[in-house]
Amino acid sequence: MQSSSCRPHSDLLFKFLPVLNPFDKKYSINSGSFQLLESQFDHHSILHGILHTYRVMFHTLNLGLLTGHIHEARTAFFAAFVHDMARRHDGYCTGHGADAARLKLPLYHRLFSENGASGTDFRLIEKAVTLHSTSLELTDDDPDFLTVAILKDADALDRIRLGAGDLNPGFLRIKETLSCIAFAEALYHQSHGKSFLNFEDFVNKQKPLIEK
Repeated sequence: MQSSSCRPHSDLLFKFLPVLNPFDKKYSINSGSFQLLESQFDHHSILHGILHTYRVMFHTLNLGLLTGHIHEARTAFFAAFVHDMARRHDGYCTGHGADAARLKLPLYHRLFSENGASGTDFRLIEKAVTLHSTSLELTDDDPDFLTVAILKDADALDRIRLGAGDLNPGFLRIKETLSCIAFAEALYHQSHGKSFLNFEDFVNKQKPLIEK
């Protein structure tokens, strides 16, 4: 059973489902505008494709609620949307983040701007996307640490899809992420092999899992 400390508070956030997506008001986003199609990815993949991306997006927003760092989490959410789009294979690759920042991010400037991203945010989105596929770690006193760490931890949480032993808690950067490992496993099993119209549909269909 997933940790209650990680699980979004169903009595508050999910009170109005399906009328209102719980993340939308908190983050001032329109989650229905974030739609993923296979054609957006350079490499069609089960491991790094649409479902993985939706789960990472979900984890970024959930970590924002847990840490209270809403703006940083929203910026990480935008980065999550494009983070694996430039992959060319499923193997080890440190450069696909930089490729996504260079080739994919510009395609979604309007989408992100319409959902609250500012000029300063785009610099940080680019940095987070670039660094997510590298071993470079920012120190916790770096002003960009939280956004990059939220994206990296959200991505790491979905390593559960590779096998129970593939996620090493010792590599997580934010203490709240530790409480989310069991929830991440449940989210993977709940969503694996399914299709969703957009991110709003993805979130709404996790309601039974979150209310357990």
